[in-house]
Amino acid sequence: MKDHFNFDVPLKNFFFKDLNVETTGGLVGTCLVVGAMTFLLEGAKMLMLYWSARIKQNPLTYGLTDFEDDNDRDDLTASLMIPASLEQIRSRRVKYHCLGLLTHIINLLMGYIIMLAVMTYNVWITIGVIAGSGIGFYIFGALGSNMQAKYAGLTPSLEEPSNFQINLAVPEEQHI
Repeated sequence: MKDHFNFDVPLKNFFFKDLNVETTGGLVGTCLVVGAMTFLLEGAKMLMLYWSARIKQNPLTYGLTDFEDDNDRDDLTASLMIPASLEQIRSRRVKYHCLGLLTHIINLLMGYIIMLAVMTYNVWITIGVIAGSGIGFYIFGALGSNMQAKYAGLTPSLEEPSNFQINLAVPEEQHI
């Protein structure tokens, strides 16, 4: 294994022993596969943000974000769809947590594979990783900002005081 960046076409023992990339076409294909993995890694990062937003979501707003059929639900009836029990809320949060766990495992696995690809010190592989990450961030970053805007008001905040106030003062009688 070399300890400096190079432009060499033959890659010996790419990920496994005897997995060699001998041709320029093979190198281009390898760059595309590694770039696609990096693109998917960016998507998986956004998916992790989605799962964490769903876990933190106020249970009273589930009807505003769970759309099975958009034609059947409007804002008025969606606000009335509250969870039936605490057990339903817990099971939903456990489901989102388990999906987040699987997404985290996939993130970790793909991250290490991409790291190993860059550690071949091949410039073309590194360019494929950078291009895949840039394209992924461009596409999934827009989805991430839309998701943050959607869930920003649906997360309960314990630090902020409630805007709901009860005024118990009796108004003074006005004299004419």
